[in-house]
Amino acid sequence: MTHLTAELISAAKGNDLSAISSLITETESLVISRANYHATHKGRLDADLAEDLAQVGRVRIWESLANFEGTERGEFLNYIDKALHSAMTEHRRAVTCQGVSPTTAKDFERAIELAAGDPYDAARVATTDEMGPRKMTRDRAYAALLSWLGADSLDRPLNDHLYGEAITLGDVISAESGVPVDLLDPRDYETTRRKTVRTQVHRVLGHLSERQRHVLKADHGIAPVGHYGDGPDAVLADDMGVTPYQVKQARVKGKNRFTELYRAGANA
Repeated sequence: MTHLTAELISAAKGNDLSAISSLITETESLVISRANYHATHKGRLDADLAEDLAQVGRVRIWESLANFEGTERGEFLNYIDKALHSAMTEHRRAVTCQGVSPTTAKDFERAIELAAGDPYDAARVATTDEMGPRKMTRDRAYAALLSWLGADSLDRPLNDHLYGEAITLGDVISAESGVPVDLLDPRDYETTRRKTVRTQVHRVLGHLSERQRHVLKADHGIAPVGHYGDGPDAVLADDMGVTPYQVKQARVKGKNRFTELYRAGANA
């Protein structure tokens, strides 16, 4: 951006087509950087989405020129950086969260942050008081989850960095459900997902201490432990024969350990 001068910015604001073209060229590296950032999820770049976001960003810069009231280069860069963030965030939500309102998509992203990146746990978090005034109903949270996950392809390679494209999502679902790939339907996908998640959850819980395991099961009502999630810790502590402080400590340590082990298993 060595040629992004106050004179160039002023000329572009005056609708000088040559200046506008030069300004777009000068800001291209910033646009690409922001597009790649917004198109990356779990360390993987969606190249097609990044390309769309970059185009959205270029258009937003052009549209925003008339509203820029400053003159200096630093002011302009700060101004368009905010404009790019707004435009790309809106477009990403529109593309990746179809079928729900922009407000629901935004609220669910907040739930994902609170759930440390786990969309399935986010569907639970979204219905709790952790969301404050943005708390969702169960139906709205589930709709947001389905929208965020999007339509998956049975031909998508699984762990392609290890196996290439030899093993697909369809192969795994077929093996788990016993249904031939060409006869699979969405119910088989959902049933297999639930079975896989349930198996992984119980496997991870088995690696925690007995107290940590009991507290986490009580928080979510995982059999054979009853559901204590809506009650005070004192009740659960009394039933366990420990103090409320020990329950709180077991929950914090258990959640941290569970997250670490669950992610490791999911990545594998």
